[in-house]
Amino acid sequence: MHLDSELPASFAPTVPPTFGFAASYGEARRKFLAACTLRGLQAQWHAHPLRGAEGEALAVDVARVGSADARRVLVLTSGVHGVELFAGSGCQIDWLLSAGPDALPAGVAVVLVHGINPWGASWLRRYNEDNADLCRNYVDYAQPLPQSPRYAALHAAATAAPGDEGADAVVHAFERAHGHEALYNALMGGQYAHAQGMGFGGSGPTWSRRTMEAILQQHAGNASHVCLVDYHTGLGPYGYGSMVALQQGAALARMRAAFGAWVIAVAVAEAEAPEDFAPVSGHTTPGYERALPGAEVTAGVLEFGTGRPQHMLQLLLQDQRDWAQGASREALLPAARQRREALRDFFYPPDAAWQASLAAQSRLVVAQGLAFLAAAG
Repeated sequence: MHLDSELPASFAPTVPPTFGFAASYGEARRKFLAACTLRGLQAQWHAHPLRGAEGEALAVDVARVGSADARRVLVLTSGVHGVELFAGSGCQIDWLLSAGPDALPAGVAVVLVHGINPWGASWLRRYNEDNADLCRNYVDYAQPLPQSPRYAALHAAATAAPGDEGADAVVHAFERAHGHEALYNALMGGQYAHAQGMGFGGSGPTWSRRTMEAILQQHAGNASHVCLVDYHTGLGPYGYGSMVALQQGAALARMRAAFGAWVIAVAVAEAEAPEDFAPVSGHTTPGYERALPGAEVTAGVLEFGTGRPQHMLQLLLQDQRDWAQGASREALLPAARQRREALRDFFYPPDAAWQASLAAQSRLVVAQGLAFLAAAG
């Protein structure tokens, strides 16, 4: 389906930057589709095989702004980590409703991928319906998979029943012995042996990964230059957007040419990345590079800070235990539902000032990406 459209030259909305934000998957999707309609765009949708927490249909929605034959493409993706959708969705909608789309450089298109992990967004989980972390899923499953011996030592504690004091003691002992950063990396860095565990990368390419690869082939398969930004939340100072790069060498140089010296290079030892910003296995960045072999790919993560990393890890550990114990599959227990809502409130604080700050920073990043692509022509 063609998604490019003639945009009204005088489109000048008066809605505030917080208008597009929502606290549920259904509302976020309705707002995104409404913004597309206001812009005269016909969104394409990829139906997910499962239903949402409220019984709603799930889908990945895609909108293209600009020429269908543009060979320089900016891709903005929300909801890679499902419960983080709401911030990225609000930024995508804000850009659609702002004056930004009216000033695309010649030969450049923007593709908005909304809710790439719709199941996780609806059920308020970071992971997908298979308990897989999409940022650990982009590995080559034909090759030997990364090993994670430190996670193996913590798996029983990470999947114990909620409130298990013995399991908590195991986690605390590991942290005392090795430090919080080592605990974070052990639980979150990526593992492929324990399907019910934390940081699980999946047993093969997930539905969301396959869908994203198909979207990239459709909208950027013939592009010469592709710049991709995934919206994430959870790490960094509250309300501050960190531009994160997993690349080194020439690819990292392109990231800094596009977005400036503030880019955090987590794969470069001397970068001294902030706490909990660490390279992981199976991230989207190398996956996007492999999916677009004919293009020069510049891919990064726009990470908005929300709260203390220790609190985030505690919430994710509680959620993992609920999942492993079966409390979060079809019918959520009341306590599990409350913990899930607390997880949402961590990754998407109910704070209008925080939302407005995100919208402003997102506009800057989109403008930088467009300027970079315009110069690449």
